Amino acid sequence: MNTTQLLLLALNCINENRELSHTELSKIYVFYRTEIDYKNISIDEFMLNQNWLLTDECNTQKVMSFIETYLHLSSKKAKSRKQYVEQNSW
Repeated sequence: MNTTQLLLLALNCINENRELSHTELSKIYVFYRTEIDYKNISIDEFMLNQNWLLTDECNTQKVMSFIETYLHLSSKKAKSRKQYVEQNSW
């Protein structure tokens, strides 16, 4: 997944008024790990570097909020997995 696909996924979910599927959540998690976590940047930094201009400011804010929410959930999941591995490694 790239940033354009992430944007389109967010737009589709918002327009269809639906939650993400398990597969879509997994794709966002992988996106978070490869594009944010492994590059050692913050979610805030990532979001500030995007130039997502949509038809109006309200839509732009909805999309950015949607993406930011799921990136933060992915961050929590990554930290939880890291803790689990550290606790269960010999």
